[in-house]
Amino acid sequence: MSNGGSPLTSECVHAEIERLLLSGEAATAHEAEEQFLDEHLDEITYLIATLIDEELVRHEAVRLLMSHGSRPWEDGVA
Repeated sequence: MSNGGSPLTSECVHAEIERLLLSGEAATAHEAEEQFLDEHLDEITYLIATLIDEELVRHEAVRLLMSHGSRPWEDGVA
């Protein structure tokens, strides 16, 4: 896990997105969200494998992933 082995909590999702915006690493909220998802894909995969359904659908990282979808990525793969 890229965060030193500590669990990815719902609370840290928004804090990390805000950090990306305030530091200038991302120009827009959408860009910050995409960077967050890219940087934490291993942790999100771990959540999917370990949380029960009720916990999974409430987790902010999973909700963010679902809101972004995969359509642009699928369109780019041919």
